Amino acid sequence: MFKNSIKLLCANFDKVWKLLVYHILSIALCFGLLCIFYDFFLEAGRVAFNDSNLDTMFQTGTLYGASIASGLTAVADFVIIFFQQIFTNVGIGIYFVIIAFILLPFLLNVGKFVMCEMMYGYMSSCQKQSFVSTYLKTLKYSLVYAILKTFYSIPFNALIVLSMWSLTRIDNDIFDYIMPFAFVIVPALFMAFKETFTSGWAPAKVVYNQNPFKSFLIGMRAVLRRGARVFSTSFVIFLLAIVLSMVLGLYAIIIILPIVSPLIHIFEMVMFFSSQGMRFYVDNDTILSPKKLEEVDRIENTKFLL
Repeated sequence: MFKNSIKLLCANFDKVWKLLVYHILSIALCFGLLCIFYDFFLEAGRVAFNDSNLDTMFQTGTLYGASIASGLTAVADFVIIFFQQIFTNVGIGIYFVIIAFILLPFLLNVGKFVMCEMMYGYMSSCQKQSFVSTYLKTLKYSLVYAILKTFYSIPFNALIVLSMWSLTRIDNDIFDYIMPFAFVIVPALFMAFKETFTSGWAPAKVVYNQNPFKSFLIGMRAVLRRGARVFSTSFVIFLLAIVLSMVLGLYAIIIILPIVSPLIHIFEMVMFFSSQGMRFYVDNDTILSPKKLEEVDRIENTKFLL
């Protein structure tokens, strides 16, 4: 699945740029809404930056023991202090949370649905689709999916953030040298866990066009057919993304994130097609034929075959 996802990413790299532009516009919209209280957030950021010694983060770029441990701890301290500052005004604090943790993920999930729809066209019939036309065509479906997915993902996201925060709270000289490896492996495990429970939803909705709840069940059934592979492949993708970010430094995130996001969306489509035994284009000249459902399903699951 990883190999085929990479092949499809390379064959559809134009979609990466389109999705990147959409992400930039979504972030710009949210940033514009937050600029209503620009001075307040700027002051909170200035206080958090000074109190957390965040400048140490810019000194890290390699997996080098105490150096990167102090940098990661500084980032966690910055976030904590920043939220303490903005919640001195509860109304503004709630406004920030709604924009940053509900509206922005909602917009990104709409983009995810559009990406999956475009990949469905390519994988099923080698068809190229316009991002804007696909966005408008699927809007009535993507909005409902994005709302439900945003709220469904909150517990998973909280678990990921809590795991990273907990690692930075461990105050031990020896653990400082283990910290880089723990900070790579633990969040990647939790991200893979989240991906396992969400990866089939959008593809099932795109392919079968059922209501969101039935699509979720179809997606979960598809994921569980290859649960171990889905988890392990997701873990590898997130592990590589985190390692590259830490090894190459903070600024590498600008390059890595725009590629990881569409790669994950493509991986979800590959997983769903493979689990359902559906043939699909890997590139313009290659069609892959996975094993059919009746060849891989347990006998008690044959009642789900269409």
